[in-house]
Amino acid sequence: MILAGGRRAAVAALAFAALLGGCKVFETTAPPPQVSAPAAFDQSPPVGASMSPEQLARWWTVWGDPAMDRLIAEALSANTDIRIAQARVVEARSVVTIAESALSPTLGANGGVWGGGAQWRNPAVDLVPGGSHEFDAHLAGLTASWEPDIFGGRADDAEAARASALSVDEQLNGARMIVVAEVAENYLEARGLQRRLAALDGSIAAMEQLLRYVQARFDAGQAQAYDVTQVRERLETQRGKRPALVSLLETRQRRLAVLTGRPPETASRQSNPGPFATPGPPAGQMPADVLERRPDVRARAALLRAQAARLSSAKTDLLPRFQINFLGGDGRLHFEGVPGLQGTGGLAGLTVQLPIFTAGRIEANIAANDARLEAAAADYDKAVLAALEDVENAYGHRRGLDQRGATLAAALANARRNQRASAGLYEGGSRTLADVLNARLDAFEREDELIQTQMGQAAATVQLYRSLGGGWERGG
Repeated sequence: MILAGGRRAAVAALAFAALLGGCKVFETTAPPPQVSAPAAFDQSPPVGASMSPEQLARWWTVWGDPAMDRLIAEALSANTDIRIAQARVVEARSVVTIAESALSPTLGANGGVWGGGAQWRNPAVDLVPGGSHEFDAHLAGLTASWEPDIFGGRADDAEAARASALSVDEQLNGARMIVVAEVAENYLEARGLQRRLAALDGSIAAMEQLLRYVQARFDAGQAQAYDVTQVRERLETQRGKRPALVSLLETRQRRLAVLTGRPPETASRQSNPGPFATPGPPAGQMPADVLERRPDVRARAALLRAQAARLSSAKTDLLPRFQINFLGGDGRLHFEGVPGLQGTGGLAGLTVQLPIFTAGRIEANIAANDARLEAAAADYDKAVLAALEDVENAYGHRRGLDQRGATLAAALANARRNQRASAGLYEGGSRTLADVLNARLDAFEREDELIQTQMGQAAATVQLYRSLGGGWERGG
């Protein structure tokens, strides 16, 4: 049984801990941000379709492309970067449990059984002189220890772990956002390359038709060998452009396979899907809402809170630390020929530890954590500025490409009219074959430039949705 003195010590220790427990001496708040969100984005379109947070979370569906929707769904479930981020979330949440466990008592059990023999040399206990005696023993007990969080240091550690885990959660959201954007960008790039190949193939077919026509005229004595050579040279130049475009297309298709968790050798060879329309940029997006939604900004905010809690914890190292311990057990010891000993006992105690001289270690640790807090505050401001810059640049890039696209569309229409006109004039003898070739090549170049600009519009739109923090859902 526990001794009366032990009981009194345990009761006194528990009463002391209950009296002072939960008293937070140091409360550190994060420095206020030095960057404030503007009222609106300068480059945002004045009119346009607005999107709710739910729609922005699945922005890629505005394209209405089932193939892209399927690839993004596959990437969200199988992408390796997302799997890595998910594992780190599990790790961070386990660290939270470890930190929170320091707030609770630790209870353990122990036991043992022993047996053997002894040769006594003490006549007082040697009941059978010169003989050996068998003995056996067993012991079982409980141990308990608890460090009351009197000044809140362990609670600060737990808060830091929880905030750090939140930042890791946001990194997972950010990984989803990046993967979605990368899949969409590579898919739309592949579609654009397919359109460029289709336009090039159309140009090659037109050149082949022209070559047959000129060859027939040469055979009939109505054209010169130079004309045939000139058309053939232009035809081979156009054919020479095809391998590079095919290689770029295959690169995008292999990248899509890897993004969806498949080997690059399994990349699908999609057929030309034809033209597509890029949706307009979303309007009505407010900077404050974007900052609240961006995972990178949210992660920096969580890290800032975590570092503030770490600084508070570091300051509590200047204060005393208390620990309550209890040991209780039951045991039996028996020697052959000697009356056995058995009993139950317990021991309780309260220990106090106060740092007196640490050669400046505690103060230096506080200073280091204070500097880390300032760095975390600056890192948060940096993330805010980068987020605002991303959005403004994406809006501006999309606007510039829209203007270029309108100009190129008009230029393409004029080039096609010139192509038709030059063919008729050549038949009438008013234009040379070189004029016809130049007109056809000019029309192709304008078409290729327009397609590349439309590809740029699609990529800029993807980056715009990404800069707005779209591509992930709360609770997803």
